[in-house]
Formats: sequence, C-alpha cells, structure tokens
Amino acid sequence: MRLSSITIDVDGSPSGYIAWYNYSTGKPGFKVLRPFAKNERYGVQRMEMLAIYFALADNLREISTLASNEKQKQIIVNIRSDSKTCIDQLQGVSKVRDAVLKRICLSIRKLLDKMAYMIIFNHLERTRNQAGLLLEQRRRKEIEKYMIHQYQKQYYSVSGFMMDSYSLATA
Repeated sequence: MRLSSITIDVDGSPSGYIAWYNYSTGKPGFKVLRPFAKNERYGVQRMEMLAIYFALADNLREISTLASNEKQKQIIVNIRSDSKTCIDQLQGVSKVRDAVLKRICLSIRKLLDKMAYMIIFNHLERTRNQAGLLLEQRRRKEIEKYMIHQYQKQYYSVSGFMMDSYSLATA
C-alpha cells in the first residue's frame, strides 16, 4: 500500500498576518486578520493556531483531490509549525488554557473530523519554516514601501520649498 503525503508549513504573526506554504502545490497562502491587542497573553499563540486552521481549510480541496486520485485513498497531511506549544496542544500533550484558543482548537478538530485522512502535527525549527520566511519577506516589502513613500513625501516637500525659494530669488 502506497501512502501519499502533503506537507504544509504554517506561521502566524501577532501583527495580524498568517501564512502557509503547501509543498505539493508550491502555493503560498496569506491572510490578514484583525490582530489581537498588544501584549495580550496568548496573542502569538492564537495567531499560530489560526494559521493552522486556515491552512487546513484553504487546502481542503487539494487534499480531497489528491485523496480521490489515490486508489487506496490513504494520504498523510503533515502540518508543520514553529510553535512547539501549539503542536503540543493539538497533539494532546499539553492543555489549552485560554478560552479563545479552546474555540480555535475545537474548530480545527471539527475540520479534522470531516477529513478521513491521517493528519499529523510536527514542530519545525523557525529557520526552516517556509511560511515564516514568506511572512518575513512580506513584512520587509511593506517596510520598504513605507520607507519609499516617506522618502517621496520628504523629497516633494523639499523640492517644492526649493522651487519657491528659487522663484522668490528670481522675481
């Protein structure tokens, strides 16, 4: 019996961004969510858990398609995250103490109940998490865009001032 597998890396940021990368399709996914309040106790963990939920929900079609193409319909979905706590909670190794996290975990369990596939959750080093790298690239691009915008704003105000000074001097 041959088993097929799908590997998906997930990552979440407390600033409201979540990302995943599906290795079998080569497609990344992004979502922008309302961030949790700054310095909230479980904010980072909630975003990581939401990243897992949306990665499963948004890749459900690809998972089902691969399963229907397999004769034995036996596939393994490997969800990898750099959050050891989230992985331990989804594996049942540690308890979920936060009410919001409990609701997110319950939603993940309901989603998994719909799937007749083997779903495994694995911890992954932060430097090897493809979704984390995608979030970093996106964050860098936003910072660059902001810096360019600030530079252009500053340049136009300086050039406008210089033009006014020049026109006053020639008048």
